[in-house]
Amino acid sequence: MLPLWLYESLPAASLGGGLLLLHLGAHPLLLMGGALLFGCGALLWMMRSSYRRTDLVVYPSHWWFRPEWFYEAQPFLWLGLAAALGRLEQGTWPALLASGWALRCLWARHRHRHHADGLASQLKRSTLRRRHRLL
Repeated sequence: MLPLWLYESLPAASLGGGLLLLHLGAHPLLLMGGALLFGCGALLWMMRSSYRRTDLVVYPSHWWFRPEWFYEAQPFLWLGLAAALGRLEQGTWPALLASGWALRCLWARHRHRHHADGLASQLKRSTLRRRHRLL
């Protein structure tokens, strides 16, 4: 069994390692490995965030054109774009802007997700089960 500190740092370490390989790698296999490592880190982050969330999951009805998985993956897509732009010769400033926006998305998500005890946790679990059955 992994120690708690190692288990909790796996998504961030995977994201960081993937970004490092994407930035420093010149061989196509290193780039593919970096993209795979980054994708796995993003998926781990999203899965843990979804599982640990205890507040009510409410999505506005006017978001029909933006599915939930896209909303959850948005900061990581911006980070991936920043990594791709960072490899370009003139892409330093756009990469900094994209990574800044990704960090802002993560900060806003952390700030607005409040956790509640009791009934909200039970309702959240039941709505998740119904939603996954529909998909």
